[in-house]
Amino acid sequence: MFERYTEKARRVIFYARYEASQYGSPYIETEHLLLGLLREDPALARRTLRSGKSIESIRKKIDEHATGGKKFPTSVDLPVSNESKRVMAYAAEEAERLANRHIGTEHLLLGLLRERGSFAAQLLNEEGVVAERARDNIAEWQRKHGIAQETEGTETVDIHEHPWRLGYIQAQLVSLSKYAWRKREWKPLDVLVESGTDGVFFDVSVQDDPQFQLVTAGWPRDWCLICNWELNADGGEEHSSGYTNGRQWLCVECYEKFFISRLS
Repeated sequence: MFERYTEKARRVIFYARYEASQYGSPYIETEHLLLGLLREDPALARRTLRSGKSIESIRKKIDEHATGGKKFPTSVDLPVSNESKRVMAYAAEEAERLANRHIGTEHLLLGLLRERGSFAAQLLNEEGVVAERARDNIAEWQRKHGIAQETEGTETVDIHEHPWRLGYIQAQLVSLSKYAWRKREWKPLDVLVESGTDGVFFDVSVQDDPQFQLVTAGWPRDWCLICNWELNADGGEEHSSGYTNGRQWLCVECYEKFFISRLS
């Protein structure tokens, strides 16, 4: 599972397992991955967060959020939660997007940000860290330090003025081409928020469930499945419309660049 992980990324998982055991969690959750990331790669944390106080704030919020379960021995091999599994899958995708052969701490950070309903993503967003800006910063940092040389000889395509590996785009099109897409104006969605966890639930037909509270326009933005371009109602014309299959979204550029040519 971790063959492509750099040594630093592997240590993030090791530290995340330790954090989970100390909090008495039966799973390695996204917040434990975040703590492992901040511990293993302070340089990335400094480039990403606004100040050293942000790290202290994140740790304090995780302490307050913890249920206070009994600590597990560090020898116990705790499983990874489903959210954390998705983070790791997203991290692999981000490495592909950046045409990097190995999965590093920066890709794990982007994976955490893409699992938007997770506690870790919430903590990062509260500190001003969002996926689009973080991805741009990481790509720029890689260019400055020569890491982007891995893209040499790799065919790429530009989306919103950024190069993306063509192989990654083609792989996405295979799964997305089975849907019917229609152009629509993007509008905020009403959602349900679960009491106690603040988890977001999109099926508002169960709003009578006492565990949920209806939040009107509680989902104010969405993202393109291919390039992660943000869709929202107040970001101008290029952000306010896209193509949808009734559930998921593609930005106008991705649909018109890749799908129209396939249909014609």
